[in-house]
Amino acid sequence: MYDALPPQPNLSGPDKPKPTLGCGAIAGIGCGGIVLLAVLFGVLSTIGSGGDDDASTGTDDSASKYTQTWSKQYSDTTCSDWNGEMTGQQQFAAAADILTSARNKIDGGTGLPSDALIREFEGGITNVCVEPTMTLTDATYGLYATEPRFHP
Repeated sequence: MYDALPPQPNLSGPDKPKPTLGCGAIAGIGCGGIVLLAVLFGVLSTIGSGGDDDASTGTDDSASKYTQTWSKQYSDTTCSDWNGEMTGQQQFAAAADILTSARNKIDGGTGLPSDALIREFEGGITNVCVEPTMTLTDATYGLYATEPRFHP
């Protein structure tokens, strides 16, 4: 019988440590991943938040709620503009314009969507506009592309 001890255990750990999920992982998802996460967050936060078709848009009687008074092109408008510079009427008109264009030009729809759907789309834009330098066209494209409920 041997009185030998078993071999010493290797306490140095694995040869290659497992990578941790940190800043590198967040940077690795890129802008597209951030947009997708923002859209997902926006969708989840707008579920069940329907609006009244006759709700006031804060405009006076001289301007239609669909008349856009924002002077920049949507492709030059940033989320910072949307969240800090545009009025409620300008946001509603932009949401109506962009949603109507997407439904009619991309998916073959006709006419204006309901005010409730426009309000829901407007709220979705606000929710996905988390990156101040993202353009309004990028934010709305991501929102429309990932949400079939906005399609005709």
